[in-house]
Amino acid sequence: MTNGAERPLDRGLAYAVRVWIAVTGLVAVSSLALYAGRGVKGLELLVQRGPLSIGEQTLACVAITWLAWGIALVLLKNPQIRAEHGAAIVCSVVLLLLYVNILRERMHYADVGDYIRAAYNLHDGQPFHNRYLYPPLLATLCQPLLPLGTKGMAAAFWLANLVALVAFFWLLCALLERYGFGRRLALALVFLFMVLNVPILRTLGYVQINLHVINLILLALLLFPRHRIVSALTLALAVHLKASPLVLAIPFIWARDKAWCGAFVAGLIGLTGLTFCFYGWAPFAAFLDNTSHIYAANGICFRENSVDSLIRSTGYVLGADASVLAPFLKIPILLAILCGVGYMMRKAAFSMRTDVQAAILNGIPALFVLMVFASPLVWEHHLVFLAVPFLVVTKKLNTPAAWMWYSFAYLLAFLVPTFDFYPWSFGRLISSGILMILMARFCRVRDADWFTVLGDRLDALFCGGKKCG
Repeated sequence: MTNGAERPLDRGLAYAVRVWIAVTGLVAVSSLALYAGRGVKGLELLVQRGPLSIGEQTLACVAITWLAWGIALVLLKNPQIRAEHGAAIVCSVVLLLLYVNILRERMHYADVGDYIRAAYNLHDGQPFHNRYLYPPLLATLCQPLLPLGTKGMAAAFWLANLVALVAFFWLLCALLERYGFGRRLALALVFLFMVLNVPILRTLGYVQINLHVINLILLALLLFPRHRIVSALTLALAVHLKASPLVLAIPFIWARDKAWCGAFVAGLIGLTGLTFCFYGWAPFAAFLDNTSHIYAANGICFRENSVDSLIRSTGYVLGADASVLAPFLKIPILLAILCGVGYMMRKAAFSMRTDVQAAILNGIPALFVLMVFASPLVWEHHLVFLAVPFLVVTKKLNTPAAWMWYSFAYLLAFLVPTFDFYPWSFGRLISSGILMILMARFCRVRDADWFTVLGDRLDALFCGGKKCG
């Protein structure tokens, strides 16, 4: 972009920032003046509750939208920031505003109540209720929030998820760059991935912690190998929020990185001690007891897409208890995926790097699939953990048949609404299997031509023909 073109844009953005500040100040000053003169009743006189709406949530959504817009204007006003990160800023704000407007219409939130209830269980010295299937750390970290009350804690979780949504966009783009994706290509793919995504929508709608867990995982991958200790501690924190990411330590152990492994073990022990010091062993015993009776609080549900659920649901439809058969199907599947992980690491499936990070990058995509298959419960929102393999494998797809199978799997995983209709609602389980087969089939194939051509064209369009970034 020429200097002549930049000056009007700079002036326009500077003017927009001044207008935003003026309007924000006007609203703040007038509201404070009204509150000073007439108190809360004066403010309530000006606010109406819409039909089927939560008044506080509505105002929060408007405030978040206004603040996001203003922050974006301030950042884009800086020419250097605009040149480096302008597209990412615009995309992340669009995604945030999209989901804020969707959440504005939702009145009831489910899973966040389980976290809050577990926090009160811990505070009162009671065992965790049977729906709490997470390590005790989350309930421990919630203790300082208890004075906010149930509604205040729910609002804090809700707001934290919106922050996590934006962080997920930036971290996922950064990780794709590690896999050789150009910056603009990574931005485009991640934006398209997130703009219409059922698992993300369900995660936000149920105020689940999945986005926080995947963000910690992505951060751990990005910090390695430059910051080994912090990387290990970050993954340890993810494991203490949700146990299933433990399998993602496998490539680090494979690489025999003693510093990372030592810090990871220390992190697991240290975070265990955080709860143990205040509450003893009882919370861990309750966690183990809940996980050992996991189906007591989770009956037959056709939308739950684990291998265990498929077997249990099949037995339910046939009028028999088939749960005893689950290990005979699940263990061979997990072993096959684990063999695939080793195969992809040996064949440098997705990254041709020669440093210590290569084994990590090549093993992680299939391990995300293993993480999902290993879980005894796989709800639709858990498929946010398949973001990395679903995006990374695209660089290898070079035939119409491959794209057809990929599109079919992507449709089932991320675009089909949640429904309960045996056996068709197990499409998300099928999509995970298709994804694993595609990764194994194309792991030895060189990057597809489209990957290079499209990346170069996007660089030429946005970066003057130079490599972006």
